[in-house]
Amino acid sequence: MKKMKLLAAAFLLGAALGLTSAPFAAAADEAVNLTWWLYSPGGEPEDWPEVQDALNKYSKEKIGVTCEYKFYDAGQVALAMSSGEPFDLCFTCDWFNDFATNASDGMFLDLTLLLDEYVPDLVKSMPENVWGGSYYDGRIYAIPHLKDYALEVFWILDSDYFLKEKGFTEEHEISWDGIEPYLEAYKKDNPNDYPLIMSMTGATSWSNCLVDWISRDVWIGLDWDAQGTDNELKVRSALEIPKYTDRLKTLHRWYEAGYINPDAAVTETFNRLTGGPVQSGQGWFGAESIWSSQRQRLSYIARYDGPYLNTSSLRGAMTAISSTSDNWKEALALVQLMNTDPYYRETARYGIEGKHFTRNDDGTVTRTTEGVERMAPEAYSEGFYNIGALESSSFEAIPTDPDMWEKVFDSYKDAVESAAIGFSFDYSPVDYQFMAVSNIAEQYKYELYTGTSDPEKVIPEILEQMYDAGLQDIIDEAQRQLDEYMS
Repeated sequence: MKKMKLLAAAFLLGAALGLTSAPFAAAADEAVNLTWWLYSPGGEPEDWPEVQDALNKYSKEKIGVTCEYKFYDAGQVALAMSSGEPFDLCFTCDWFNDFATNASDGMFLDLTLLLDEYVPDLVKSMPENVWGGSYYDGRIYAIPHLKDYALEVFWILDSDYFLKEKGFTEEHEISWDGIEPYLEAYKKDNPNDYPLIMSMTGATSWSNCLVDWISRDVWIGLDWDAQGTDNELKVRSALEIPKYTDRLKTLHRWYEAGYINPDAAVTETFNRLTGGPVQSGQGWFGAESIWSSQRQRLSYIARYDGPYLNTSSLRGAMTAISSTSDNWKEALALVQLMNTDPYYRETARYGIEGKHFTRNDDGTVTRTTEGVERMAPEAYSEGFYNIGALESSSFEAIPTDPDMWEKVFDSYKDAVESAAIGFSFDYSPVDYQFMAVSNIAEQYKYELYTGTSDPEKVIPEILEQMYDAGLQDIIDEAQRQLDEYMS
């Protein structure tokens, strides 16, 4: 941790003192063409070719670079990486195009000594701690995206029902257990409906602030409640962390009370539009305008967990450069352009002004029907959220705050920070035990996450099976690696 902070501080200090420069010449007759892989579960946006032409015209004039963007889902990017398909830049995180694995395998360029020299404006644009997730083995292998980089989890509530009809007072903080009167009120009025509809993974992001996960696959991590104590770096099974198991017990009580849909454990996807009056989501204060638009219902939000900073949150969205790229300087220049130039960022995110979006007097933009249907990429996989205009709210009662991101970032100053930021667990020394234990977790997790099974009965059974299969070996190996990393 100290090594990470010292390195990052050194980089920032160098940029702040003006000891570096950005040697990128603008506009050559023959532009350097790059390939950039982005995440998309639904393929390339229909109007992307037109948008890419506009981006390339601009970037060629600015930095002498053009780019072919490719849109991959998880399976496609895994195949592309394993087959050695060439690329210059790619989106990476903990859950897509796995950062730690690729950095360990030498797929990503070591940027540690390049950032200050080639992209000082990009370095200066981010707080020091945002860089924590981009480290692997003490080196920087990716550029994080400045967005919601801390863990905060919220209740999303129907304004018309709870505030107007039922007379609840709007609160900004409601604990996990504190939501029960809301669930009870709705169930009483609608005995055949379910206030907390969820899919098999449970209420969205419900466990992110309970365990600082080392591996969700085998349920091991650090106890968030132990941060700042002598046990903050003690690796434990999540099924032996009281706050985690207490929440599982609450879920089961809610399931028994009829608050949760009975088919949750076998429901693969969750749709905010058709979800119940109480929903959960990881976000930030100000996201209620976005969630209201997604739900097509006026909504307000109340935080029940966070904010926390850990490796996973800081690796939520990053851009890496291929270690075999012949044009890594130009790749750095393009990342800097994406994340510091409002025109380029807005075009990549919203499309062509006048066709895919229009500007409003308050500085926000509104997507046209064509923009919604034909030009809606996964914006977080491209770059920063705080560059360029924000999208307007669909509801006048909760307008988009143009200063939202400055307020969000300011609120993260008080976040609880994990002592193990930057650590990645390599389970290969215990891969046999890891596979056996993860198979056991797979059998039980969805019924636990949805409250379908009784934790009081099944957790002892699960732990017995897991320890018999080698869970202690996994915990010991993770502890050994973490201790070594910290030293």
